[in-house]
Amino acid sequence: MKNLTLRQEVAQMVMPRLDGMKLDDSRYLSKVQELIQAGIGGFILFGGTFERTPYHLREIQSLAEIPLLIASDVERGLGQQLAGGTRFPNQRAVAAAIDRRSRKDINLLDSMLAAVRIETRAAGVHAVFSPVMDVNNNPANPIICTRAFGDEPDTVSWFGSRYIKQLQKPSAGGRIDVIACAKHFPGHGDTDQDSHTVLPVIQGNKSRLNRIELPPFRQAVRDGVGMVMVAHLLVPVLEPEKPATFSKKTVTALLREGMEFNGLIVSDALDMGALASIYSQEEIAIRCVEAGIDILLHPLDAVATIGAVVSAVEQGRLTHQRISESVERITAVKTRLGLFDKTGQKTVHVDSRKNQRIARKIGRKALRIVYGNAKMFPLKRDGGTACFILDDDNGADTGDIFIRMMREHFKYLSIMVLTPGSDMPESLMRDSITAADSVVLAAYSRISASKGHSGLTDSLRDRAIQILRVAKAAKTKSVVISFDSPYLLALLKDADARIAAYDQMDEIQQAAAELLAGK
Repeated sequence: MKNLTLRQEVAQMVMPRLDGMKLDDSRYLSKVQELIQAGIGGFILFGGTFERTPYHLREIQSLAEIPLLIASDVERGLGQQLAGGTRFPNQRAVAAAIDRRSRKDINLLDSMLAAVRIETRAAGVHAVFSPVMDVNNNPANPIICTRAFGDEPDTVSWFGSRYIKQLQKPSAGGRIDVIACAKHFPGHGDTDQDSHTVLPVIQGNKSRLNRIELPPFRQAVRDGVGMVMVAHLLVPVLEPEKPATFSKKTVTALLREGMEFNGLIVSDALDMGALASIYSQEEIAIRCVEAGIDILLHPLDAVATIGAVVSAVEQGRLTHQRISESVERITAVKTRLGLFDKTGQKTVHVDSRKNQRIARKIGRKALRIVYGNAKMFPLKRDGGTACFILDDDNGADTGDIFIRMMREHFKYLSIMVLTPGSDMPESLMRDSITAADSVVLAAYSRISASKGHSGLTDSLRDRAIQILRVAKAAKTKSVVISFDSPYLLALLKDADARIAAYDQMDEIQQAAAELLAGK
């Protein structure tokens, strides 16, 4: 590592995308090989299977002169990316399921995190872009929402701390299997905009920032988190004119020096609209490095990014020392992960059935009746039940698990699926409600990049409000379940009961139907 050229050093700082589902394609693999020959430092993995991807990653590693750091977004476990991996609940659901005062619950959480750690490393992934340490204190946040543990700094700090300690738990030899990543510094929670599309602005004075946004990140640093991801945000109180990823005051003065963070600082994806709609990819990369970023994540063109940073050093805009500092930190992390020796290559046994049982148990515990009396359940199993699926995502299979379970439990069930673009005759809606003993509204609205909102679109929300008013007038019991954002429940006040499920995973949908049936 000491004899690297400037270009090879810069290449270590670049982490482009790796499509796991394309690794069987020889043409795609040849492009990956070209990046490896360019000396790339690692990849961010998207997609694949637990059966084939580990093999492909070993094959790719064998081509690299310097071990590759493989990272992935696995906030919900390896199953979020690899088919066959275990899919765990999102962070908000986990926080709802786990009672911090219960040793039994804490042990269950630790078992989940151990499963994530073991599965992730067994797949050949070393860096987990988790936990999300944002305090989601804006109900309209379109991209964080249920990805965060909650809307209180204390809750986020406690759960984030547990995630970091368990994910980075060292083995008997002192090696760690994966490094965790606290994101999205300095806090992406208090905005109703998505940085995949635009540059969000985080308002507030320093006192508020120190009270709400920053405490979870300070806790993460104290816990020894291996990596911190900086968000594409404009935080005027820290830097009035520069995005956080371009701000030396934010990245170096606050995080590196002020918080005394000595791990890796990674940018959020460089192709996101917050920056990419304004600056060239080359300029984005240079400004990030100027600010103190160590790893340039997901550039559109990795080779062009390397060339731009090298040119910036040769022209005096960046110093060689600035590059060497990042490479030293990258090397230190790869060493800590055992990537330079055989301990980093040992086979690990994965008990998938056990991990799935843990996921089911946590998922089922996540359900919360946030308004109403639990004594209204079970709903009449032999009475008429009108079930409205509020599908904000226009998904082909949205609600299928919930519908199937409802049909098992309720004898006379009518199902109506509503999407933002659908139109249901008002007479049909009224007849369904007045003929029923109970009305169930199941809301589905995934948190996804560039979608632009969380919860329901205005048209779908208005239709839900109308349904509940008709049910109230008819004196028909009504229940609303949100399988995503809990905040939309506050908008549906006419329901007799409101249930937060937080997540669409199959086990939670099954548990919700069983709750309604008194199971």
